[in-house]
Amino acid sequence: GLRIPTLDPFTNNIKLDVFPSSLVDNVLINKTASADVAGDWAGAYISVETKDYPDKLSINIESAVGYNKQSTLTEIVSSQRSKTDWLGFDSGLRNIEHDNFAETNMRQSKYQELAAIGLEDYYKSIGVTKYTPWNDTYYKLGLIELGLLEKGKFNDDVAFNIAKQKYIEADYKGKAFEVLNTDAAKSGKSFTNNWNTLKRRTSLNNSQTFSIGNQINLFKRPLGFLLGFRYSTANQYDSNATANRAYVDANGERGISSSTMQQISRETNGWSGLLNLAYKYSPNHSLSLLFMPNFIGVNNVRDAVDDADDVFYLLTKNQFYEQRKQLIYQLKSEHYIPSRKIKIELNASYTKGSSSAPDFKNLQYLQLKDTKEYQIAGSLGISRFYRYLIDDLLDTKLSFELPFAEKSGLLRKVKMGVAYQENKKDSRQYNYNLNFGPRADLILLDNDIDVFFDTTDFGITKGTFSNQPYTTINKFYDEDNLASNHTIGYNKIMAAFINCDYTIVPKLRLSGGVRFEKATIFSDVFKYDSLQLVTNDGRRFQTGDLFLINPGKIDSLSILPSINLIYKLKNSDEAPINLRANFSQSVARPSIRELTETVVLDYELRNFVFGNSALKMVQINNYDFRAESYFKNGDNVSLSLFYKDFKNHIELIQVTQGYTWQNVDKSIVRGIEIEGRKKLGKYFDFRANATFVKSETNFVWSDLIINAGIKQYIPKYNVTRSMYGQAPYVLNGILSYKADSIGLTISASYNVQGPRLVIASLLPKSGDKPYIPDVYELERHVIDVKINKTFGKHFSISFTARDILNAPIRRSYKYPEGYTLDYDKFRYGTNYILTAAYKF
Repeated sequence: GLRIPTLDPFTNNIKLDVFPSSLVDNVLINKTASADVAGDWAGAYISVETKDYPDKLSINIESAVGYNKQSTLTEIVSSQRSKTDWLGFDSGLRNIEHDNFAETNMRQSKYQELAAIGLEDYYKSIGVTKYTPWNDTYYKLGLIELGLLEKGKFNDDVAFNIAKQKYIEADYKGKAFEVLNTDAAKSGKSFTNNWNTLKRRTSLNNSQTFSIGNQINLFKRPLGFLLGFRYSTANQYDSNATANRAYVDANGERGISSSTMQQISRETNGWSGLLNLAYKYSPNHSLSLLFMPNFIGVNNVRDAVDDADDVFYLLTKNQFYEQRKQLIYQLKSEHYIPSRKIKIELNASYTKGSSSAPDFKNLQYLQLKDTKEYQIAGSLGISRFYRYLIDDLLDTKLSFELPFAEKSGLLRKVKMGVAYQENKKDSRQYNYNLNFGPRADLILLDNDIDVFFDTTDFGITKGTFSNQPYTTINKFYDEDNLASNHTIGYNKIMAAFINCDYTIVPKLRLSGGVRFEKATIFSDVFKYDSLQLVTNDGRRFQTGDLFLINPGKIDSLSILPSINLIYKLKNSDEAPINLRANFSQSVARPSIRELTETVVLDYELRNFVFGNSALKMVQINNYDFRAESYFKNGDNVSLSLFYKDFKNHIELIQVTQGYTWQNVDKSIVRGIEIEGRKKLGKYFDFRANATFVKSETNFVWSDLIINAGIKQYIPKYNVTRSMYGQAPYVLNGILSYKADSIGLTISASYNVQGPRLVIASLLPKSGDKPYIPDVYELERHVIDVKINKTFGKHFSISFTARDILNAPIRRSYKYPEGYTLDYDKFRYGTNYILTAAYKF
């Protein structure tokens, strides 16, 4: 069983859980979106190739428990949890009925007041509506209908003023307010009072896996099946994380705009299943079906204190819960025609996916340093965000492989095929901001957030002020209700390919071909698309939007050649020495999210992120050379040289309004990779690889200017720096000890990668002007150890220690003198995992 692949926003590594290796032969992840986007894995699909089924029933049971000093059996910062959080989804604690939300009317007009207390039909009878310009004549007529003004004194100003005073004393205004805001008060109370974070004592991290497989005969043909289930729960926590934000003034003087100590946690619960059937209905034909349901829920909580200001502490509480579901269906059909030696393969995959982030809460308030008083600062904003995504993916491929110009001992074949991929997305978000009535008290007594946000305070309140009655709502929500909150998009790719693998002579082999891809990508606001509004139509802008929102469109045909030459310096099956040279062209397309200009608050960046409908496709030329040598004892070594140049490479940049994506003019990557394996005596084995990369990006940094809703990118600085996300070096090594006679295996692995750019600056370095440095994720030395011991044929126990050094995840500003200020820094502790497995 597989959990949905997740991309760690800090390490950019894919996290993927699978069944025991005894059942899974290969796992393939294909990211359909641009590789330039960190975190957007909604368009990913998983392909699982299972090993040959056993001749008899096979059952595997595996149970693992994990301990982490920082996050296990201890109190961590958390939030209120629903009854089904442990199953990977919210039961409704965090959600509301958005269609039933009613806005608060805090400043009703005089017509609205009088209509609300029963005079609407009267005014209609005399031709007065809410659109009629109001004057005292209509007010007087209303007072007469209420019996507060005599008809004969219609033009008596003294009588009119007395009637108005009676109107006030009878509190008709308050009665009207109640009528107009009854539904709004119910809406305010429907939001759960879960603003406050809390402490929760955790249990052991654990995962439980069960699978059963067998091969039986159906109509005298082999039918294999594999059925499995996996459940896991895990916690991560750092009580001493830090974060800083730098600034620079016009004179180049550096400073810190915020300096934060924070507690951060991540609680993950999920389960997955696997059902695979494979039927070989003739010696040359087979069919397999696969179904995988995946559910995962991740609860992120941050509790922070910013001490940068001299007057107050800025306190922040963020809660971001996300649940994801994928139902994956896959079909694979393989055929062989002996008379023509033709292989035919059909693969089809359909993923019905959805994700939601119900109630992403952002709460900020102050504590004055002199009085120690807690209070709300309205200008900071208190917001709740609800996001829902439907994400469906269809992926099909039909291929044919056949030999040609056959000659004994020489491999010569051609492979051709067609493919179609379609990804559809429908995204909705609802944004609510908390507001306060004129009588609201913004002081938090004893920092009691639960009392301050009590739902009763979102109801209608009555009182007197200066001997006059009033009716109000102290706390209420406003919804931005923008058309841009509902977007749609699709990505359709039709492809055809042909590849020839031709051995010229025993020592020389040539492989090459061409791929044709017709891509159509589209994204837009649902309402604007349904109205068929053209680009830059003024109706594409609403008050509350940052800018006019245009559709993203890409319609292109790509012709992508590749050629690979293999020369065998030593033509030996046991110890060959090969030289490989390769050239290929490839593309990277903007994802639907990158093209969609809707503005979204990002939990990790703590800033707004929006797309760019003007993005272009990335064109890539790839050049590779590789020399590899294998030895009879199993050792091997290889050396690779590579060079890649990118046109219109897509990078996440920072502009005044937040973060967006932009094509950069030119980027290059060149480097060398060395990898190999060395057996050390009878029991030890060492494998390692080292990659050293020099990358460079040259582009004109442009800031975003908005004029009357129209976006315009204004070129400002010529920038030359390393490529976004590219580390200058990556080192990996693993030392293994294996003694089959006693069933013992021990392995120790090491990984480190050099500093890489992860957040581009709003004021990048260019010439001698004042600038804020880019943010780099620094090297992180990670050592893992695993010990596995088998007992007989069926039982095994393993112990794993992950991240023994507890190395911090550290992102820092790159100043001329070094990485002297951390953008943020945190660590999640060393994990100790004990696993017991039984197979029979």
